[in-house]
Amino acid sequence: MRKLFVLVSALFFANGQVTAKPNMVRVKAIGSSPKGQFVAFEEFGYKDGNRKVPFSKIRVMNMWKNKYVEKPVNLIGNSETENLSNIRNRAIELAEQKLKKFNISI
Repeated sequence: MRKLFVLVSALFFANGQVTAKPNMVRVKAIGSSPKGQFVAFEEFGYKDGNRKVPFSKIRVMNMWKNKYVEKPVNLIGNSETENLSNIRNRAIELAEQKLKKFNISI
């Protein structure tokens, strides 16, 4: 799983999806299909702007074709007072059906 995480991280950073900003954004591999074809990962942290609100974005990538499948699950909090952990847990709940579709276990 560690090799898979390094590969996903390298692909993610090579595509220029994450830029260095003062706010904290993290990327975490959250699961993969048994043969490693599909990998789910989560980008989470706080949206920058006038107010910092928590967010979570869950994507599934087909590693064999090097492209994302379907639309990501995006969940953005309504206020700065919302808990990032709650946003992340709700995003996982929303993504469960998609993860099952690609046989991804967390």
